[in-house]
Amino acid sequence: MKETTYAECCDSVRDKKLSTVEEAVASAVGLCSTISETEDVALPEAAGRVSFGDTISLFSLPIHEHSAVDGFALGGSGRRPFRIVGRLIAGDSVKGGRIGENEAVRIMTGAPTPSGTKAVVMQEHATVSDGAVTPTFDVPEGDNIRRAGEDVKANDILVRGGTRFDARHTALLTASGYQRVCVVRKVRVAVLSTGNELRDTGVGMGPGHIFDTNRPMLKTLLASNAVETTDLGIIRDDRDLIAQTLKEAARDHDMIVTSGGVSVGEEDHLKSAVVQAGGAIENWRMAIKPGKPVALGRIGKAVYLGLPGNPLACFVDFLLLGRPILEELCGAMRRDPLVQHARAAFSWKRRPGRQEFFPCNIVGSTEEGLPLLEKTGRAGSARLMPLIEADGLGVVGPKCAEVAPGSPLRFYPFRADMGL
Repeated sequence: MKETTYAECCDSVRDKKLSTVEEAVASAVGLCSTISETEDVALPEAAGRVSFGDTISLFSLPIHEHSAVDGFALGGSGRRPFRIVGRLIAGDSVKGGRIGENEAVRIMTGAPTPSGTKAVVMQEHATVSDGAVTPTFDVPEGDNIRRAGEDVKANDILVRGGTRFDARHTALLTASGYQRVCVVRKVRVAVLSTGNELRDTGVGMGPGHIFDTNRPMLKTLLASNAVETTDLGIIRDDRDLIAQTLKEAARDHDMIVTSGGVSVGEEDHLKSAVVQAGGAIENWRMAIKPGKPVALGRIGKAVYLGLPGNPLACFVDFLLLGRPILEELCGAMRRDPLVQHARAAFSWKRRPGRQEFFPCNIVGSTEEGLPLLEKTGRAGSARLMPLIEADGLGVVGPKCAEVAPGSPLRFYPFRADMGL
């Protein structure tokens, strides 16, 4: 990638056509080199980590044929009496055991079926009298029997490379005899904020000072078992200091995330600081609102993501660009945002030209079952309360000038991890 001077940066921002979200994501992902280092971790500790390579089944599941219910293993078929000749519970061995055509064995869920078993009848569907069991209907052959290998065959792929482990994978791999798994090492991310006006909470405030909300917010969004975050604090608006901080961070991090200073004002130094730190930048002005100013690039081996200073814009841009970068770095299978068709329950006149994201609530549903959305609070990229009250983000297209009740919208519901 060709290095860019600060003057060229400003010119490109003024002259460059606004990119779509899809173009910006493609550019961001293209900057990434997937991490190849791995580590072995115990299964319960693998939650949120990314599988490195496929994990193969060591043997079939179920391991042996067994009963799916409490009932009676039958040696034949038909609605007739079967003489009860034994009893089996989970954990028993049936080695060498066999039942004849007119015989049955009392059997519990999970117990191995003896050789010769044609079906298992549920205890609710049978009557017992004089040492014999009689089904209340003609039990189909194979009924209520869990066959060996019907779930997984030996050498099947249990978990594909790039899968993010969760409780489901823990259960399956444990059942398959695994104790540890090979995962991609954690993504190392450095986070910093820039601005002379910023202060951390608990630090004395003076005239014109505000608390730095973006850095704690980003650290929370980055909180994951697959990410190791380094907090570089607040850096004042000094290009040389910012450049030195970025250069040092790039030595041992895979990704650097900053907030503030990515516009073209006189005190917006981050673009030129990236170049001064030996990096190369690819500037994007996305055709969205909020979140138009954003910087993408590399410093050494680290991917650089420069986010806006306004909190809502910072939040939106991180979800749109930061998440795909993290997934690409750790080799995870891409999770496209969950998008729903929706309808408006409000009126709104706006200036067309950019795709616009806004916090919203679900306030009902249409006859077709589509969610009805209502905006939360007034618009503004520095406002935080609407995010707290929202169920997700609504979106209108760049050509939309007016929204009326019933107008079609797209809706991105928040996940439990506050992503899209």
